[in-house]
Amino acid sequence: MPTKPRPQSRALVEELGMLIAKARRLVWTNATRRLEQSGDSMLSWQVLALLIRAGKLTQTEVAVALLQHPAGVSRLLDELEKQGSVERVRDAADRRRVHVHATPRGERRFRSILPEVIRGVDQALEPLSDAERRTLRDLLRKIVLDDPDLGASSPHGGGGR
Repeated sequence: MPTKPRPQSRALVEELGMLIAKARRLVWTNATRRLEQSGDSMLSWQVLALLIRAGKLTQTEVAVALLQHPAGVSRLLDELEKQGSVERVRDAADRRRVHVHATPRGERRFRSILPEVIRGVDQALEPLSDAERRTLRDLLRKIVLDDPDLGASSPHGGGGR
């Protein structure tokens, strides 16, 4: 059952929500800018990252994990499949289900652009010391791993990375 913020913490909760959203946008923008310079997109990279970390997933699981509309994910997977980065296979038991996995080429592509994503994230985190970064990581893990939809057991969850 969701809890209501205590009246004295309402302003703090509101500020935290806005700051988390702004920090996400800053990280996303920095990484996106770097990827676009090399002709890649953040969403393509996220699909590859998800498939490499989680293994074979259905198209629906990919869409849910990335908070994207299934039709948009399907179009993106079409593009990634044409490039040889992913492969889709119909489920033999249920032909309506389509599984997708990263190919070796997709894994190489992911690893080749990973340094740019890391540089983009690092740029956003520049004001923080190493100790502050570890504290931030630990606090974010606590939030994410406590959510059943985002926890370690889901394909897009935290885990140890």
